[in-house]
Amino acid sequence: MLARDIMKKKVLSISPDHSVSHAARTMLENQVCGLPVCDDRGRLVGILSEGDLLRRAELGLISRRDIVGVRANPEAFIKGHSWRVGDVMTQPVVTVDEDMPVGRVAELMAAKGIKRIPVMRAEEMVGIISRSDFLRAIAASVPDIVAKGDEAVRRAVLARLCSDLGLEKGAIEVTIENGTVSLSGQVESEALREAARIAAETISGAGGVRNRLRLAANGGASDG
Repeated sequence: MLARDIMKKKVLSISPDHSVSHAARTMLENQVCGLPVCDDRGRLVGILSEGDLLRRAELGLISRRDIVGVRANPEAFIKGHSWRVGDVMTQPVVTVDEDMPVGRVAELMAAKGIKRIPVMRAEEMVGIISRSDFLRAIAASVPDIVAKGDEAVRRAVLARLCSDLGLEKGAIEVTIENGTVSLSGQVESEALREAARIAAETISGAGGVRNRLRLAANGGASDG
């Protein structure tokens, strides 16, 4: 799944010459937490988010210390007092290409601590992705389709353990007992043991998972 598959194609934007109060009203009316800022030619020049408005003079959060420190930090004064969106917006803007995998988009947004990200096609903004778009993608997801039969399920579980968790094929044994998947072998940690159980549970057709994996550190058996 790529960025273009989950992005919103109708993007509401504002001008850098709009007022901050107009931008705040637009966010409230449209129930969004941020707006792309585009110039007269439609080029993306910044983004205005709720975070950019948290230290505004209108909120009474500009202290005497802030005023005294204007010479040392004039940018903070501008962000807190200017009426123009262009002075308050965040730039440069973090963007993604429309062909970027959704997983990488989510990882980037988490690393940058941002709630929405414009989607680009070359220099043109073609959409925007917010955190709610990931929720919709998760809600609409379906389990992997696996061919019927114990052997097909066994192979699918083993492949998932190797590809997703990097487990050695020879170190893990997967068997099917009355439709239930049983995992045997050794892993390095309790977290990896639990991850193996979850990986097996994601395979459609598994009637349940019995976790017989042991911890290599102490060799103690532990049944799930």
